[in-house]
Amino acid sequence: MSAALGRLPPRRSGLSSGSRSRSPLCPVATSSSMRRSRESKPDARSAAAELCSRCELLVQRIESFALMRPDIEGIDKLARAALRERDFAASLIESPDPARGIQGCENNLRGLSLELECAEWAPGVTAVRKRFATRPPSLGAKFGDEEVVEVDVVAQEGLLWIECKAESVLSSNIVPQALSMKRVSKASCNRRCFGKAPKIVVYATGTLGDIEAGFLSDAGISVLSALDAKTEYLPKLPSPTKMANLDITALFALVSEVTNGGATKPISEEITSWAERKPQHAACLRAEMNEPLNLAAELAGYDSLIAHPSVIERFHDILHTVGGPKERQRWEETWQPRINVVSPREDGDVKAEGIAEVRSLERAAQVRSLSRLSPQQLDPFELGEVAMARTFTANGRAVSSAAEQGVLLE
Repeated sequence: MSAALGRLPPRRSGLSSGSRSRSPLCPVATSSSMRRSRESKPDARSAAAELCSRCELLVQRIESFALMRPDIEGIDKLARAALRERDFAASLIESPDPARGIQGCENNLRGLSLELECAEWAPGVTAVRKRFATRPPSLGAKFGDEEVVEVDVVAQEGLLWIECKAESVLSSNIVPQALSMKRVSKASCNRRCFGKAPKIVVYATGTLGDIEAGFLSDAGISVLSALDAKTEYLPKLPSPTKMANLDITALFALVSEVTNGGATKPISEEITSWAERKPQHAACLRAEMNEPLNLAAELAGYDSLIAHPSVIERFHDILHTVGGPKERQRWEETWQPRINVVSPREDGDVKAEGIAEVRSLERAAQVRSLSRLSPQQLDPFELGEVAMARTFTANGRAVSSAAEQGVLLE
């Protein structure tokens, strides 16, 4: 909800210090004013009790949603925020002046409810209340307020950032807030889908002034009414790639005897002997037995398969050194004919027929600039980004290292 690093707690107090200074510190209480105060407190306490019940219902809704979508990052943050409002509403019931905090709690409750509704509605939600920065985190440099935004709902597999506003009339601060999100989304560490910046959408229950609407429209920021929003109103996603890029771990997964039925019980003596040689072999066998990879079936959804020349060269060397006859046959007869060997040229283009779109030197340079990864590891990742192909790899450490350095590999 906020474009700043920290989310400020809602102001639950009354007038500002400037306003209070114009009134007597101890106004004279008349009998009529005391009577009105006594009469209003039961109504305020009833309102606080009702608000507490509504907060509890929201907590239950969030918990139910979390059970259905445990994959959504940050859903626990939304639940904790609702719990805080419930506890605050409960404290108002016994407060000497419960009316002072009801409106703030009511506003926060509407905002939290809208965030949940948006997360339930939007397609491909990956996170709620997620913070993004203009650069990767660094031990030596703290983030400034201008470097971080918090996105209420991250949807469309990371390509859509949604800001939720539960106000009858949107305040003018929505413009700088949305523009801050737009600026942060363009940072290289936040680009997805081969270097594309996420789109920004304001999901609101209220109306927006013509001037503010014009500013947002000029910036390419969409405003959707939460009352009648339809998913077809959302910015269009780029077409998913139909090209798969295979690194050396993926190639071995395709030809390995273990991933081609060797882990099915009863386990053959040959596979058992192989697994006993090294702990890594035993771990691979256990993983395949517990959750078969079936990479071939997943690759069936792609029109073409590619691999970097250095990947193929290393794979051939290892396969003909330690590979068994069935694995070599599986490669030569089934997979080698299907895989195109592709090499990015120095100018960033791709030497391969059938690649319709290529990325600029910027994306290739970003991949090549990654530290802690060897040139051999970078080869397939560079090819995947330049050729706009989905890269298949078991090298999770390399992918995590790249993300820590601000490059999200596809």
